[in-house]
This record gives sequence, C-alpha cells and structure tokens, in this order.
Amino acid sequence: MRSSGKDIVEMFGFAPDDTTAESISFFKDRQCPFVPGACTKTNHDRSETYGTCAVTLGSAEVIICPKRLYANNYEPFQHVKSKIWGDAIPLIVGGTTDDLRRKALKHQECVVAFGQNSGSEVTINSNGKLSIDWILQRYRNTSGRLVPIDFAALEVQSIDITGNYRENFTAYKNLRDGSRVNYIPPAGHGLNWANVHKRLIPQIIRKGNVYHHMSRCIAFVFVLPKIVYEKFDEILGDVEEESNHSKDNLTVFTYSLGGNVPAGKIRGLVLNEVKHHSLANIVFAFSSNTEDGAPAALESKLKSLLY
Repeated sequence: MRSSGKDIVEMFGFAPDDTTAESISFFKDRQCPFVPGACTKTNHDRSETYGTCAVTLGSAEVIICPKRLYANNYEPFQHVKSKIWGDAIPLIVGGTTDDLRRKALKHQECVVAFGQNSGSEVTINSNGKLSIDWILQRYRNTSGRLVPIDFAALEVQSIDITGNYRENFTAYKNLRDGSRVNYIPPAGHGLNWANVHKRLIPQIIRKGNVYHHMSRCIAFVFVLPKIVYEKFDEILGDVEEESNHSKDNLTVFTYSLGGNVPAGKIRGLVLNEVKHHSLANIVFAFSSNTEDGAPAALESKLKSLLY
C-alpha cells in the first residue's frame, strides 16, 4: 500500500510498506543499513527517528540522506578509486585509524578512505572552519612504513527537505507495527533547492581554492544524486566540460536508485554519469550567470509594489 501523492520511497533502506522481518528489524532498532550505528534522520526534538533515505518529487525519486550513497560497502568510493587509480589497487574504508593502518600494511599499495566512521574526518581552518567530507589517500608500503603518495578529496551531498512527511511516515509506521491501515496520506515535503546555491556551490569553491595549491591533490570529486546535480547545473548554466580529473577540476559522479526489488531487499545504486568541470569556470559561472530577462522582471516588480 502506497500514497497516491508525494511519498516516502525508503525507510531504513527498505520500501516504506515492506513488512518483512528484515525491514521490521531495522525499523525497530532504528539502525542505518548502510553505515554502522543508529539512523540520524530524526525530527527536531529527536523524539522520532524517521529513517527516510529517499522521497518522491513528482515522478522522480530523490535521495535525501548522504549515507544512502554509502550503500554496498561505499560502492561510489570504489567507482571513484577505479576512475583515478584503476581497479588493481585495493580500497580500504571503515573502522578506526588503527584498523585502517593494520589493513593498509597488508598491501604493497592501497587507497585509504578517511571520513566519518573511517579513521576521522579532516578539518582545517581557511577563513573559518572547513570540514572535508572524505579524503581518499594512496599509500605505498615501504619496508613496513606507509608513505602517502597522492590523494583525492570527496564531497558527498544529497538534499534537505522543507515541510514534512509526518502523517505519511506515521501511516507507514502503523503498517509496520501491524496495525490496520486503510489509507496512506500524501507527504507534505518539498526540497530545499536554495541550499544548492547558498551552501553547496560556495562550499565547493572554498575547498577547491585549497586543493588548487596542493601538489599531491590529483582530483576533487563531488558525489551526489542525479537530480541534485541537475539543479546545480541549472544554476551555473552551460559550463564547459573537461576531459579528465585534476586538482583544478571538479569531477562529478551522479547516482540514482536502482530498480525495484522484492520485499526484504534493498535497492542498489546506479551510476548515471561522470563529468569534469574546471573550478575556475564554476567560479565564473556562479558569480556571473544571470538570466537575460531577470533585470527587467525585477524592475517591473519594484515599480508595481505600491501601484
């Protein structure tokens, strides 16, 4: 049973009307199926954990939790690693810093991921605090000493909602609790597209300015849902594509949810595209891109305010 209007697409990784034992287990324990630990998708006072991974927007499905992009043991990171360093070098992700060191020492060469639940996040000061989502750093084992060779910086983003899906969630919660449910009301959420130009793009520019001055940085990567990149692209306009990754380019990996699966299973991720854009061109587009009719439209509105 699903809503005929706006809807939750996934709760704790499963379809919201999935009442199998596997789905109920994650729902009752409030655990994230993609990374270790409890789900952090809660209401404002943390009295309810929604566990919402994705929602609908019209006919589109939108991933709204970045941890959803860590599915299948950080599969997008494997894609990034293979694109930059090839398939032969192993990727090590997950665990404490000691865990990562111990695993890395088993290889002559490897790539180690540093971020939440994997070593630690890297934070620096650059005109204010700057937290780097993920660093993928390549190491060479030289007589038992791990020597850092080069690295790629990763940003992983989804999109926040506006409004809420409280009644929609409650109906699905009752369904999973075994109560009789005759109707799933539509959700009342929207998507916070304002954050794309208020937060995401400025953040990309700030961090890109740092990587530009680092000789060991060989890639700056943005991992995000396809529909969010489309909004990103809409704001910037027609930014010319580059041929490959570099510290002076932004390499974009876009994803969407895979096809439907049987109850008790979790949908996969689909890599939609990989694109490269010059960071200099992004900065220029962000600061100069104006729709031709915007000044005239603003002038008309201003003149009519008290008319």
